[in-house]
Amino acid sequence: MTKKDFLHRFRLYVLISSSIATKSVKETAGLAIDGGADAIQLREKTISDSEFISLAGEVRDITTKSGTLLVINDRVHVAKEINADGVHLGQQDMSALEARDIIGGGKIIGVSTHSVTQARRAQKDGADYIAIGPIYHTRTKDYEPSIGIQIIREISETVNIPFIAIGAITLDNLDEVLKAGASRVAVCSAIIGSNDIYSSTKQFKEKLNGQQAYG
Repeated sequence: MTKKDFLHRFRLYVLISSSIATKSVKETAGLAIDGGADAIQLREKTISDSEFISLAGEVRDITTKSGTLLVINDRVHVAKEINADGVHLGQQDMSALEARDIIGGGKIIGVSTHSVTQARRAQKDGADYIAIGPIYHTRTKDYEPSIGIQIIREISETVNIPFIAIGAITLDNLDEVLKAGASRVAVCSAIIGSNDIYSSTKQFKEKLNGQQAYG
């Protein structure tokens, strides 16, 4: 099974940032993976490329052993340097087309989208998956207003590539997200900000595995 085939099967995508995590990035990644995370995204906005490469390399060792996808937020050259599985781009970053020229055809490219129009554009540009949100208001991206649960159904009827619901998703609102038509979610604070990262991840994964809809 190729990495891109895996995108159609995975359910839980955990975003890790040292500014939110209650433990070290390396320990957080290990606990999330043990709890059932299918993919890890490293998101570090303030450290240098050299620091990020060192940090990501440590996490890469863990994800390689576990068979978990490792995606780097924004920094395409860092993703290439450590041989990550892919890169995740925001609306202010380079396009998926530009990133593909750098990272190569065998790698995964994801794009953050906040509307149906952006989702269509990302798919046209060659993104392998999109993240749609923020579904709920999130403190990790205060500058982006929440777009609401209804966007999930619209996206499911619009794009053919896998999509991931993102934005302040918790165990309390996960059922609502799944009922709206999502089958993949990205989670940050509710897992990595938890006092028990392993158990929190496990609870999310169990709920996702018990849901039958596919986005």
